[in-house]
Amino acid sequence: MTASTLPKYDTRVIEQFAENLYRKASAFVVGSVAVGAALGAAFGAVPLTSLGDSWPIPSIFGFATLLMGGIFGGVIGYVIGDTRSFGYRLQAQTALCQLQTERNTAMLAKAIMARVPAQQPARQVVAPPARQPGAPPPVAPPHPQQAPPVQQAPPSAVPPVVQPPVVQPEPVEAPVPPPVSAARVA
Repeated sequence: MTASTLPKYDTRVIEQFAENLYRKASAFVVGSVAVGAALGAAFGAVPLTSLGDSWPIPSIFGFATLLMGGIFGGVIGYVIGDTRSFGYRLQAQTALCQLQTERNTAMLAKAIMARVPAQQPARQVVAPPARQPGAPPPVAPPHPQQAPPVQQAPPSAVPPVVQPPVVQPEPVEAPVPPPVSAARVA
């Protein structure tokens, strides 16, 4: 792919992506609760059907099991939906964070570029003069003097490291249970 065939960068696409993820997150919680409540109610209604004859729950409690199954299924649906929606919200926040990072970087680059030309004049590259045949070879400039090495503090200035004593715990013996007699067993 060449640079001319690539699409232009548009921040609105990322913002729209984040909005869609937030909508998806809230819809997922509601959908999960509804599906969980419906499945729970369906399982709770089994005592009201002909399958309820083989269950140990009497059909008199059928409406109670229907209600409890719906509530229990709704709670499970909420837990699953909330966990999944958190992932969607996290993905949306990651996209928005990357967008804000790009904006901050662009602003910083513009500020640096505005200051750089004002501080430093443009440098011109000068070619070295051509060497004449028969001229002596150029002499390298002398090396700068190196700073003297840093001396370390004498060993007496460093306090000695004191190791804490190692305490070995005393072994603990488990109590021996009394023998079982035949009179106790019968």
